[in-house]
Amino acid sequence: MNRSTQEWVDHFRWNGSVAMRVPWHIGRDLSDEERAAIAHSIQMFQLGENSEGRHLMRYAKEWADRTGDAAYPEAIRMLIVEEQRHAGVLGRFMEINGIARIKRGCSDGIFWWARNLFGSLEVSISVLVTAEIIAKIYYPALSEATASIVLRAICEQIHREEIAHVEFQTEQLARIRVGRPAYGIRATRLFHRLLFYPTLIIVGLSHRMAMRRGGLSLWQFFARCHREFLRDLAAMAPQRSSKVSKRTASETRAMRKFPSRHEA
Repeated sequence: MNRSTQEWVDHFRWNGSVAMRVPWHIGRDLSDEERAAIAHSIQMFQLGENSEGRHLMRYAKEWADRTGDAAYPEAIRMLIVEEQRHAGVLGRFMEINGIARIKRGCSDGIFWWARNLFGSLEVSISVLVTAEIIAKIYYPALSEATASIVLRAICEQIHREEIAHVEFQTEQLARIRVGRPAYGIRATRLFHRLLFYPTLIIVGLSHRMAMRRGGLSLWQFFARCHREFLRDLAAMAPQRSSKVSKRTASETRAMRKFPSRHEA
């Protein structure tokens, strides 16, 4: 495992002290055309980022009681705080630029239902990390969809935090699966594929206008998300060689830079 749970708590605490320094003084900086192109998309993602995480906190406390990993509930609490901060800054940006918030959406309801379907930590964070993997591709494309300096600053910071969230969640899934027999791991991987690809199709179709404006065709968006998923799926395996871990860390560092909008 790359980091202990306490190290993740320390990371989230540090990040909370430096995150989301947004140039709000610029004010409204979306054109009418840009707003029309991204309004629905940003409404949906802002709603998805805003979760109280009550069930997830309960699962985290159950895990801590069962394993003695006392720091894990605090790490989850701080992750939820970061997600709520994402929702907050996106919401403020929307209000400044005349985009109304929405209270419910189809994909948000599906995610909530799936996270709590089996009442387990593993399923809950598997669903959550599915959304976060897609977000690693979504936010760079959204950044390129407009000339807004404010939105680009927001997207860059959320993107960086989503990378860390995926690392945290995949490491936890690997811990949960230690000792699971090979056939169980294969079944788990199949379950996650069955979860990820329909979700990707729904997200891609729902946000295709914003992604296209950000320089990604629907198939390019699918391809990038697919590559990220395969990388992160491997990181969820309960046993990883040092060679694989080093390669994953190197690739993660590379992801901290936004891809070019002209990249295939």
